[in-house]
Amino acid sequence: MSLGVHNAVYRHAVIRPRWPRSRHSHSLRHFTPTSRSRSIDPDPPIRETPNPNARNIAILGGGVTGLTTAWNLTKRIPDAKITIYERNDGLGGWVNSEQVEVKDGEVLFEWGPRTLRPALTGSGRATVDLLLDLGLSQQVIAISKRSPAALNRFIYYPDHLVLMPGPVPGIWDGIQRLWSLWSEPIHEGVVSGLLGETFVSPRSSILEDESVGRFLTRRFGKNIADNIASAFFHGIYAGDLYQLSARTLLSSAWYLEGDEPRNELGVLVQMVLQGLGREMLIPGRMARYFMMEQHEQSGEFEPKREALKSLLRRSSVYTFKRGLGELTTSLESALAQNPNVKMLTSSHVKRVQFNRDEKYLQVECSRQPQGLVDTKYDYVVSTLGPNTIRDSLKETDGSVSSACTDSKSAVSVMVVNLYYSNPSLIPPSHAGFGYLIPRSVPYEQNPERALGVIFSSETSGNSREAREEKLRYMIESLELEQAQQNNGGDSTGAETKTKRSNVDNKTDNSVEKPRSHVEQLLKDFEQEHGQGQDTAPGTKITVMMGGHWWSGWKPDELPGEGEAVEMAQSLLKRHLGINEVPEVAKARLNRDCIPQYTVGYHGRMKTIHEALARDFQGRLKVAGPWWQGAVGVNDCVQKAREIAWSIEHQWDDKTGLEDVVNDQDYHRSDPAAA
Repeated sequence: MSLGVHNAVYRHAVIRPRWPRSRHSHSLRHFTPTSRSRSIDPDPPIRETPNPNARNIAILGGGVTGLTTAWNLTKRIPDAKITIYERNDGLGGWVNSEQVEVKDGEVLFEWGPRTLRPALTGSGRATVDLLLDLGLSQQVIAISKRSPAALNRFIYYPDHLVLMPGPVPGIWDGIQRLWSLWSEPIHEGVVSGLLGETFVSPRSSILEDESVGRFLTRRFGKNIADNIASAFFHGIYAGDLYQLSARTLLSSAWYLEGDEPRNELGVLVQMVLQGLGREMLIPGRMARYFMMEQHEQSGEFEPKREALKSLLRRSSVYTFKRGLGELTTSLESALAQNPNVKMLTSSHVKRVQFNRDEKYLQVECSRQPQGLVDTKYDYVVSTLGPNTIRDSLKETDGSVSSACTDSKSAVSVMVVNLYYSNPSLIPPSHAGFGYLIPRSVPYEQNPERALGVIFSSETSGNSREAREEKLRYMIESLELEQAQQNNGGDSTGAETKTKRSNVDNKTDNSVEKPRSHVEQLLKDFEQEHGQGQDTAPGTKITVMMGGHWWSGWKPDELPGEGEAVEMAQSLLKRHLGINEVPEVAKARLNRDCIPQYTVGYHGRMKTIHEALARDFQGRLKVAGPWWQGAVGVNDCVQKAREIAWSIEHQWDDKTGLEDVVNDQDYHRSDPAAA
């Protein structure tokens, strides 16, 4: 779903924000608030000077959320002292990139998230700002929308790879994909399920939540839920869609089903109308975010920002030359240069206590961190799991403790990275991002309990498409900077749009020149800037196993690293016919790495939100995947920025959970008025 309007004004806001540019041209003044709950103030007051009470701030957890929160605070409250507590002996959390030496060079293995989505009308905007702050824009490797990784997504069912419907490079490809809707068993019941969804009665008004599986089965049929949707929930959450919360993970669909009287159209028709630009639905959280973003931006034309956004508009996903780990290591390096920031590793936080009389919080560790004298803080931001919050709220009633305990569900994922020296290991017919495995695949086809397989070479930036996109980006950056200089450094909104259009045309021409000329440009460019992530030719494959399939297993029942490698090779032989022995194969178990947003998540977060607001008066805030109902890096970066705003502007009624609590706060456009 594409959300965005041009030059918008939020009806109740004191700031008049510009809306992100898109193909739509609606104005936010034509948006109608449609939430059924108004417990959260949509327009908090904005301070002209930073919060005077935020002198000493602690951040619990040194993953991407914690590091980004610290970075945002150093920008917005530069005089504040910031202390980061991290339990492990290194920072970065689950973001972990490893350079591995092979016979002909080096290859990069990712052990956590491996790519980012542009999401320029959503949480991806915060990431763009962060990359520019850290000087990482030149390290971006963009995977073009016309690359196999973007065009070809597969699901394994029941015993072979099936290409999913999606963008097609040509008419013949489109015909083949349409034919598969009738010929492939995985699509049985799909057409009838989609056509019949309009006639499905809405849920009962008293139903607060249900599982994703039940929601999809009820509205679209069990085949769609089990054969298709379960594969995607394996890939994103490694979870069981019959345990995960529909209200949390299908938030807009959940809202649309309950939005009377429009719900008579069904969920699918309403989503199609949004996709066609007939109407738009936007979460209140994003409306507030754009308001604050506009407040901070100068409105001047910024060549580097426009060039990066232009690159990402053409991209399906992106990464960095040294992997996503380059993001966290850059944050760590930048923070290390700030004398007001302390980073304490091997520091296990047990609980946080609040002195109501003197208005300070105290962080209690299992042992006193070396070199730390003062553990009293004005604000604390926790990115840790529910156990720490439960222990910090132990004096409250049992419902809060139960809410924390019931929210600590997480799954472990075994990641196996394999490198083969053969660059043609994957046949052209299977070239793409990889494939996911639904819950309905017979056991004999997936005894390893794999979740999915990623063809990692396709997103390493060594393809011709990725190299041309990088060259185009460099040309565009130079063109935009030159255009600004020629204009004396000033640009209006209209001039910015014209510049972007002109540069797009020029860079289009630059990469459409004769092949020999492009080859020379690429050669010259790569001599100066290098190629992609890997210097050795070959094929990289990543196999992900476990997740909810291994829930409840004891530690000694889980496979070791050597066994996991053998399991991955067995799977690849069965599914893809790969018999070659990898030159390098490594495995790593990420224990409890993905929180599970099970049914009732919203209610539990509401209970915890109220307890934090009551017992800590807004001084203890939470952020990160445990608390935001989303696991993406972009989501973490955006939440970190929002938390920094809440401290900067002294929004002590906010705990970090208000958007989860107010999850049905949506705004809808009025096409007739636009």
